[in-house]
Amino acid sequence: MKSMLDWIQPCVSQTEAVAKPKDIIITIGPKEVAGIGYTTPGTSQEGGNERAHRMATTICPMVAFGKNQRNNSLQLHNTVRLFACGASERVHEYMNYIGLSSLHSTALSALKTLAVESAETLKSLMKVKNNPLIAPSICINNIDIEQHVHQVSVGNLSNIVRGTWGYIHVPNQRLLKTLNASEISLGAYQRSLESIKGMGINPSMFLPTIQEEQSEINVIKSQISRVLSSLADPKGKVSAYPTKPCEIELISHEPPELHMLKLMDALDNSAKGVGQVFESIMKQAGLSVEGFFGRFQPMDGDLGTVKNFNCLRAQQAPSKYPENRLDNMLFQLGASHTLWNVGSSIFTLHFTNCGAWQHLEALGFPAEKAIQKKDFTLMINQMERLFEDNVYHFLR
Repeated sequence: MKSMLDWIQPCVSQTEAVAKPKDIIITIGPKEVAGIGYTTPGTSQEGGNERAHRMATTICPMVAFGKNQRNNSLQLHNTVRLFACGASERVHEYMNYIGLSSLHSTALSALKTLAVESAETLKSLMKVKNNPLIAPSICINNIDIEQHVHQVSVGNLSNIVRGTWGYIHVPNQRLLKTLNASEISLGAYQRSLESIKGMGINPSMFLPTIQEEQSEINVIKSQISRVLSSLADPKGKVSAYPTKPCEIELISHEPPELHMLKLMDALDNSAKGVGQVFESIMKQAGLSVEGFFGRFQPMDGDLGTVKNFNCLRAQQAPSKYPENRLDNMLFQLGASHTLWNVGSSIFTLHFTNCGAWQHLEALGFPAEKAIQKKDFTLMINQMERLFEDNVYHFLR
């Protein structure tokens, strides 16, 4: 195993070169600058080497920062993270004193620079000429931010800032090449809405097919088999039901191209607020009224936002101006909001009628804190625990 001096010596020699103001050399920061990764070393020797390497790649930027504070890739990265996590100025000062972060003012300056660059990128992506087929999808949602003050005084109190945040989702170019341009235009969208008026609705549209029913049966059997495996071992592992459900149709796992919108000081909980949100989006996108309302614009939101938008559109009708008709907007419920509402409704129904709160009490969950509407992960975890415990109760 290499000693620590073997790792540090080359880095110190590089930092001596950055001490000269006239010849500034920015060295490459540690691996943490690119992101945090967790890996399991194969052997104890590999783990020791990885530990020594991480220590060296952290110490070297600290030494370099002490000689030249312009060599601050690690420090600037840590400063922005500390600022985003809500660390106090006292923590910032201490981290800067030991050479692990830059000043608090440096973080604000860096964020302002990133905001300017992000605003220009957003305007470039939302241009009509850059999206001839379909505009980037816009997702919006309301947000409540609490500005907590530890030491309360007159005029210095904790307050809650309510607004709207969102992002744009740039469509995949490979997906766009497979689409027919004549079927995703604004005219095609309006013609499809006209055809819905005479469309017949049959109950079979809402019923699962035979393949979907069989898939659901296989999922339930796999869940029972997983609980049963904690009680006994199968006699024949080849003929036993799998503990994992069969694979469904997989979607693309490529990371989407998302760009954040600036936090908007407008609420989407009313028709007037939705209109203010649209005005703010147009301003950030750098589009005119004709450019924004003259093309097909897909949008995502929760159920409340969709209802408020429909209310606003009903108030503006009839009108011959596109910016008043709002007929180019296609609001669809976001997948996360839909799953959240469905899961919360199912859990609430079984909470009292079927006595789910008693099972949660037996598992150690306080009944008054069982339903956490703002914590989707905890709610799903509680539903899984209840289902597994009920299956275990009937199998034993």
